[in-house]
Amino acid sequence: MQKASDYSMSIKKIINPEEFAKVWDDLEIYFREENKTYGHRYLPISKQSVIDSWGHTALLNNTMHVWANLENGEAKGVVMFLEYMNTTFGEKIFTEYFWISNDPKKSFSLLKTALSFAKKKGIKYATVSCVENYPTSERLKKVYQKMGFHKDTETFIKKL
Repeated sequence: MQKASDYSMSIKKIINPEEFAKVWDDLEIYFREENKTYGHRYLPISKQSVIDSWGHTALLNNTMHVWANLENGEAKGVVMFLEYMNTTFGEKIFTEYFWISNDPKKSFSLLKTALSFAKKKGIKYATVSCVENYPTSERLKKVYQKMGFHKDTETFIKKL
């Protein structure tokens, strides 16, 4: 049995495209299984599409902010937030893009790290979401509310 002192766990901001790809490689097993049972309606997560779209130095440093929970160099969780100017509201918004972890405590450490980063940058608003089909979605919604988030919109999807 491993002792806590036998491994190193940390949260790291990912700004390097190769590290970003490795995080997605490490975590693929988690979301591949979730795609089958709890995933987004109709649309499975595409690891390669995410890596190809966001795995660029300029984006990882300025637009798509990523933190990974690393244990002995292997990602055990990740949170990704998109920073963008919302033209409808005329405000910068920090929008959760992806969040997954196998450790609830570290999972919320990832989220808090991201939100603290946004606040330090002067971003006034953050949005979070949850997959409706996930078994803990109702509990997560209550946690979001306790954290000060308010329900704003609901999204519906239809296969055409």
